[in-house]
Amino acid sequence: MALAMIAAGFDFYVPVSAFFLESRGLSLTDIFMLESVLVASILVAEIPAGVIGDRFDRRRLVGAGFVFNAIAEILFATGTNFSIYALSFVMSGLSIAMLTGVQDAYIYDSLGDDADAKAVGAWGHLSALMLTAGVTGSVVGSALGSVDISLPALLSAAMAVVAAVCVAFLPQQNPKTQDKHPETSWISLKIGVKLLFTSPLLLYVAVGSSASFALFNAVYTLNQPLFAAQDVPIATWGVIAGAGQLLAAGYNYAAGRIEKRVGRKTALLLAMGYGAAGFCLMAVPHVLAVVSGFLLVVVGIHARGPITSAVTNKLIPAHRRATVLNVASSVGSLVGIVVNPLVGLGAEASTRLTVLAIGGVLLALTLTWIPIANRYLEADEDADMTEAHVS
Repeated sequence: MALAMIAAGFDFYVPVSAFFLESRGLSLTDIFMLESVLVASILVAEIPAGVIGDRFDRRRLVGAGFVFNAIAEILFATGTNFSIYALSFVMSGLSIAMLTGVQDAYIYDSLGDDADAKAVGAWGHLSALMLTAGVTGSVVGSALGSVDISLPALLSAAMAVVAAVCVAFLPQQNPKTQDKHPETSWISLKIGVKLLFTSPLLLYVAVGSSASFALFNAVYTLNQPLFAAQDVPIATWGVIAGAGQLLAAGYNYAAGRIEKRVGRKTALLLAMGYGAAGFCLMAVPHVLAVVSGFLLVVVGIHARGPITSAVTNKLIPAHRRATVLNVASSVGSLVGIVVNPLVGLGAEASTRLTVLAIGGVLLALTLTWIPIANRYLEADEDADMTEAHVS
């Protein structure tokens, strides 16, 4: 699994993606419309994928997800018009839908009986490896992009094929069942939805994380016109992106230690705060502010992952894990469908005001985490400590 995720992490085209698509005749509005196409395809496929992942061998669904990712990358690299790129984003959405909850469930259940104790550290280390691959991809991609804007996308497609081959060697994983009489898919879905919406902590962390992803992810497009406005050479964009990923890799490598030192509440608060501060800083018309803000956002994007994954997976029974995670992500996807076109329209009018607005929204989300964590997360941790003392 780690090899496949690392290979897929070599996104060579990301530092120059907006310029690449603009070279194919697309505008910023078109690019963010494609993001909505991506989110819509995720929304359609995500819940069925979660139900399947909780009823059958998860390895097969993970494998299919990586195959769809390879197809998406090939279409992206060879596309010539909006329709082909829309198809590429649909394939990418199907890939994400198949991997979102199922891949997390596969990893968590692979950790054994003490999965919760290992979860943050395991995801942190895995994230660090993927980010290290991303650093290489960013640096090489920007260098190739300065020679030929098509080369980074072609190389990304090749690595996606390698990732798809790697997952063929995964061991099978059949979810544990709780009942002697198997449930229908509809009943499994209903119970999963009920579990999600009756747990305030799970609802906030899982749905809030998915919904804020659309805002965080916009940084990889919005940074490019801001870099260009500050006369930052294209060849250095990948170096800057790589530096951000390297910082995030170091931060996530220490995620387990950070969590133990400050607690999960503060760790997630910091991660969200990095993103909010970074977007606001990018609105300042100075090269140091724009670059520093971008680096903070990149760290914030990745710092959230190990914590939210550990919190959500702990709260969900193993035999419902993929279903509930995918339902949560689908709710967040609804937000993304609305948000992405608005970000695109805002960027066409003023990129600086757009990043400032995103920073404000993320700040509001960060502040709402405090009362939720105080009421529900600390109560959950106290219950764990009581149970440990009793046992």
